Amino acid sequence: MVAPPHTLDSRQALAVNLQFTRGRHGAAARIELHDRPEGRLATVALCGWVDLPAGRRIEQTFEDLAARGASQLLLDCSQLRHIDYRMVPRLVEALVRFESRAGSVAVCGLSRYLHDLFRLSGCDGHLHEWPSAAEVLATAQGFPRGSAS
Repeated sequence: MVAPPHTLDSRQALAVNLQFTRGRHGAAARIELHDRPEGRLATVALCGWVDLPAGRRIEQTFEDLAARGASQLLLDCSQLRHIDYRMVPRLVEALVRFESRAGSVAVCGLSRYLHDLFRLSGCDGHLHEWPSAAEVLATAQGFPRGSAS
C-alpha cells in the first residue's frame, strides 16, 4: 500500500544525535531533517552546557545543514541548561549566517536564565523567538523569513 503524497509532506527524512562535549557539563544535540513542501526543515535540539568547543561544533553543524539543503532551521533550546556568555554572540552570528545563506531561522524554548544571557550579551534583539518547537512545526508554511537578523 502506498501512502497518499500529502501524508509524506512533513515526514522525517533523517535523525541523528551528536555529542559535542563529554562529562558532567557536556553538550549534545538531536538533529532532525524534515522534507516539507516549503523546503527542508532542520530541527536542532540542544541540551546540556555549551562551552567554546561545543559552540564551535554547533556553528559547524549549522554550516553543514545549509550545505545539505536545509532552508529552515529551528533551534530548540528547551533542554539547554547553560551557554557560556562569550559563546552567545558567536551562536547568534552563526544563525544569521545560516539565514543569509540558506533561509529562515527560529529559536524556541529559551528559559528565563538563557534569555537573560542573550539579553546581557546584546543579542536578544536578533532572535525570532517562539514559545515551543511544536508551535513552529504546526504552522502551515513554516516560519517567517528574516527572523535572525
